[in-house]
Amino acid sequence: MSTTTTKPFKLYHFYVCPYCKPIYYFVNKTQIPHEAIHLDLLKGENRTPEYLAINPFGRVPAIVEEDGFVLFESSTVLKYLCNTRDVPDHWYPKDPRKRSQVDLFFDWYQVATKAFSAYFYSKNPELPNRVPVVEDPQELLEKTLGELEKTFLRDRKFLTSDEISLADIQIIFFFGNLDRVKYELTKFPGLQGWKDRVLATDIKPEYEKYLVESSKAFEDMKKAFANKAESK
Repeated sequence: MSTTTTKPFKLYHFYVCPYCKPIYYFVNKTQIPHEAIHLDLLKGENRTPEYLAINPFGRVPAIVEEDGFVLFESSTVLKYLCNTRDVPDHWYPKDPRKRSQVDLFFDWYQVATKAFSAYFYSKNPELPNRVPVVEDPQELLEKTLGELEKTFLRDRKFLTSDEISLADIQIIFFFGNLDRVKYELTKFPGLQGWKDRVLATDIKPEYEKYLVESSKAFEDMKKAFANKAESK
């Protein structure tokens, strides 16, 4: 008996959120029926009573199934969609050992991406820092990149195997934030090769769009905070 469904769901997202972009790309890539609902976090649309009833944390992404079932947190949503929709196996393999590699990555990723954010905000002091301040953001970032290269990528083409998986699309947009502050991967040639392979797929247009849109959004944020500071 099949446990998959073709029923559409609602996807709440923000267009420049690196946690939302993987889901947005994935559901369009795999042609999963859905209704995308954009919430402008800069206008506080994620803090309305209506949305807080969906996700009490006020974060995106979140999905709502036709029967009212709600789920949030990016990696959890991605795995759920693979378990409930008919998608190619390489994204989240059914083989327990292959799947465990993706799960292992997600366990690491939950903490590791804070290094990307800490470094990005250290290069943009005009923005309010929403991550814990660390003494040396570059040292933390490079420790994290080293773990990604040596522990996960190793001699593989992609992070969990020689085929692209959820792991690769989950983290690639964080590298977009490194691009925006002109961080080069010269110390990590393996990761540079991996990044090139990921961007050789059809995710590249979405990645480039993210770079443009997120740059504009953060410039708008800088101006808004500057104006707010001047008005005090």
